[in-house]
Amino acid sequence: MKFAAAVGGLWLCAGAALAAPAPDAVGAMLTAAVAATGEATLTYAAASASGETVTLSDVKVATPGGSVASVPAVVLSGVADRTGGGFTATHVSFDNGSATSRGDTTTWATASLDDVIVPSADEVKARAKVRPFAKVSAGGIAISGATLAAPIAIGSITTDVGPVVAGTPSNILVKASGVKLPTALLSNTMAGTIVSMLDYDTVDADVTMDSEYDTTADTVTVHLLSIDAAQIGKLTISGKASGLSLKGLTDKAKAKEARAAARLDGLTVRIDNAGVVERMLDMQAQLLGGTRDDVRSQLVDGALPFALSFVKNAAFRDQFQSAVAAFLKDPKSLTITFAPAQPVPLGEVVRTAGRSPTALPDLLSPTVQANN
Repeated sequence: MKFAAAVGGLWLCAGAALAAPAPDAVGAMLTAAVAATGEATLTYAAASASGETVTLSDVKVATPGGSVASVPAVVLSGVADRTGGGFTATHVSFDNGSATSRGDTTTWATASLDDVIVPSADEVKARAKVRPFAKVSAGGIAISGATLAAPIAIGSITTDVGPVVAGTPSNILVKASGVKLPTALLSNTMAGTIVSMLDYDTVDADVTMDSEYDTTADTVTVHLLSIDAAQIGKLTISGKASGLSLKGLTDKAKAKEARAAARLDGLTVRIDNAGVVERMLDMQAQLLGGTRDDVRSQLVDGALPFALSFVKNAAFRDQFQSAVAAFLKDPKSLTITFAPAQPVPLGEVVRTAGRSPTALPDLLSPTVQANN
């Protein structure tokens, strides 16, 4: 995974395809492009070619911080020179790799990039705006290490990137399937205790993010971010942020200015229940020696009104109370929509959430619906 990110971040510029370069030239251009980032170095043992396919063996990418990614071979298919330097490749595979960082190790069985562009070193330094690749895929992923109480497994991850055309938003679609998170990762925490009481050993989930980034308007729109966990439920988020320059956020000299310019235009959060609410009610009923109905009554008539009493916005207070009561009675879905009259600085949202969360309803104008 980290090798994919390190190599994927290099594909920055497009150009017309020319003849296939020699294998040593391909290795040299890739090495120079990685070095030009100032964030990593790439080495390889040998380069060979068969037609328009170039193979670099025993490839390693290292960062100044000590992270190292390695693969037995990087196989580049359909390699061709580019006008202006660098080269293109129709497909790049780097299977059976591993990456280590801060005591953690990530391994993968398969990984590849499609429609790849490796720019010249000068183009890397210029940080040109183009699509780096059309698709990146990885499968059979395992993450383990000293900082993790249990290993994490991911069946597959794919990212599709739309064309980069001036004035046109570029779509980015990310899908991760077969994500397995052992609840042991939360050991020795309050959340871990609660999850254990709910009788979950592993969280099995699929994750999807469908978004687009308009480089001209510096606007990020998340059409869909969903986390669908078996026997738990589905969390779906959609929203829009303006003035959010991804290029600025990744530039240390401009990151502070980029964060200050970001605005939240709107946000919708929806929870679809698939069993977790019933487990929570049963857990509380067992602790209190009562029934689900007893727990609902205590929440709706006692705990919830007390918690909401600190919220100044009376209209939101009443709406939230009514919606949660309906949801607990028939736990299907709960939807919260934030629709401020004007885009709100993201920094202000974060500060308010940390210092005075009960003031968020006045800032973001939320509405709440149950089972819609």
